[in-house]
Amino acid sequence: MKRFRIPAASLFALVAAAGIAFAQDTLQLKNEVFQEVETTGADGKKQTRRVPAAKIVPGTDVIYVITYRNAGSKAAEKVVISNPLPKDLAYRGDSASGKGTRFEVSVDGGTTFGSLPGLRVAAADGKSRPAQPADVTHLRWTLAQPVAPGAEGSVSYRATLR
Repeated sequence: MKRFRIPAASLFALVAAAGIAFAQDTLQLKNEVFQEVETTGADGKKQTRRVPAAKIVPGTDVIYVITYRNAGSKAAEKVVISNPLPKDLAYRGDSASGKGTRFEVSVDGGTTFGSLPGLRVAAADGKSRPAQPADVTHLRWTLAQPVAPGAEGSVSYRATLR
């Protein structure tokens, strides 16, 4: 199996495109990429730990965490966090999370968003078929409430290196 070494800086660049729309300039984003590793303790029990992603091979899952913080003195309203999914990654269906958010995906390069079961893509025969997690091109979280000054939160998702 061919191994890929992806420097952490490159992994961060994959999510650096995560953006904020409709939010004041004081909303800060922090992007992090993790992978889970299994270790065996001295007692023989296996544990899974989340560590910063450094080396990943095709088929490996990574966890993207986008943390937001309002560094301003006024509430940030109508916050939307949008993240294009790099072509080398496949979204893991039902893996997105974000407390107090509405989550949607796009399968057409970010033109339209909706719930995955409601989206369709063109099949090889020219007909349309229901969209699958591997068809996702963009992810979007819309925060239900304004972000108060000093408040922070995070959204996340899993993807697999193709």
